Amino acid sequence: MIIAIGGGEVSQNETYEIDKFIVKSSKKEKPNFLFIPTASKDAKPYIETINNLYESLGCETDTLYLANVEVNRKEVSQKIENADIIYVGGGSTDYMMKIWRKYSVDKALMRAYKSGKVLAGLSAGSICWFIAGHSDSEFIEDIENPKHKWVKGLGIIPYLHCPHYDEPERTGFDDFYSGQAADAIAIENQVAIVWDDYEMKVIKSNPSKNAYKLSWTDTGLEKEVLY
Repeated sequence: MIIAIGGGEVSQNETYEIDKFIVKSSKKEKPNFLFIPTASKDAKPYIETINNLYESLGCETDTLYLANVEVNRKEVSQKIENADIIYVGGGSTDYMMKIWRKYSVDKALMRAYKSGKVLAGLSAGSICWFIAGHSDSEFIEDIENPKHKWVKGLGIIPYLHCPHYDEPERTGFDDFYSGQAADAIAIENQVAIVWDDYEMKVIKSNPSKNAYKLSWTDTGLEKEVLY
């Protein structure tokens, strides 16, 4: 199962109902929770926020550090294997995917999906499960004249993706997406899609927000609200 969250401030409990659902989905009394904060370059305050939240929800928490450290590939595989829930944090999707491929984290996460673990994430941690996502990595990395771009994910969920769909910076996504052959899933903040064996449903921590399926047809853009 994958729970892909469009966005929201975790520190302000904006995703709290979704976080509770993630823990419940493990069907474990005290699930082993693994946070992968690669996209934020292992930002300490972020790690503390996530781990404190999930400890309060009854998890045994651990963190997989991959930025600015000497990485032990065996330890990477073991941490992923030991986890019941794997949560991927937000930040630079581009940086994260490069690091994952360098240390075969992408392959380990594919195995984790096939073995039935609960996989989740927000923003970059949502994009990673799709074919590719609308990424603001160039803005995060302070590149001159930054622009949004597609960043390739693991392709488990067979759609293109836009997180933070209700934020002003993402208003250009519909044009950016135009002409693509694959359908796209656009998710607003405080909303998640649950991908379970090719079935998709929507969960929310804010009832007024939505997720959408976008398709490009001969007559132009078609958009439907997902439930």
